[in-house]
Amino acid sequence: MPHYKLIYFDLRGRAEVSRQLFALAGVPYEDHRVSFEEWPEFKPKTPFGQMPLLEVDGVVLAQSMTIARYLARKFGFSGANDWEAAQIDALSDTMHDYFNEQKNFFSIMAGRVPGDKDAAMKELFEPARDKYFPIFVEKYLKKNSSGFLIGNKVSYADLLCASHIGSFQGLMPHAFDKYPELIAHKEKIESIPAIKKWIETRPKNPF
Repeated sequence: MPHYKLIYFDLRGRAEVSRQLFALAGVPYEDHRVSFEEWPEFKPKTPFGQMPLLEVDGVVLAQSMTIARYLARKFGFSGANDWEAAQIDALSDTMHDYFNEQKNFFSIMAGRVPGDKDAAMKELFEPARDKYFPIFVEKYLKKNSSGFLIGNKVSYADLLCASHIGSFQGLMPHAFDKYPELIAHKEKIESIPAIKKWIETRPKNPF
């Protein structure tokens, strides 16, 4: 088996989906966490000046969703066939369109950058949420009796959506109350035994 080393800050953030994929697959890996004090020295050593990174037998792969897609395909969480895999990729890309439209909102709410939280909620988060998440509900969850976004098995797109909602609920418990189907989906994903165990035992970070 290859030696996997996942490198990121001591946060859930952009590495959480990959960590959950390792948990689902039951594959051991080195969960290497870089401190904020170490980051300035480590940053020039990275391919693109950012994390997470995945080392596979010492060979480095960058970009969070590239890593997640690689692991999902390696471990069998990217759909039952090529068509499902393409749909899962499309949902993942759409999630990132959503992230880009409310880009600085989470940082403002978490106090990492200055800004008016009420204004950010109304001007950044709510318009993006109400543009994209009805699509996930109406075109995917309501049309798939399995309770997953695509197909009959959990995929990395399910992990991405559920992890995002969980992180936001940690800051704003009612952020997604108008979409009960999404909350039910998150709870379904978090009840998967391997994911449940990971959530219970992972380092206690706010996001």
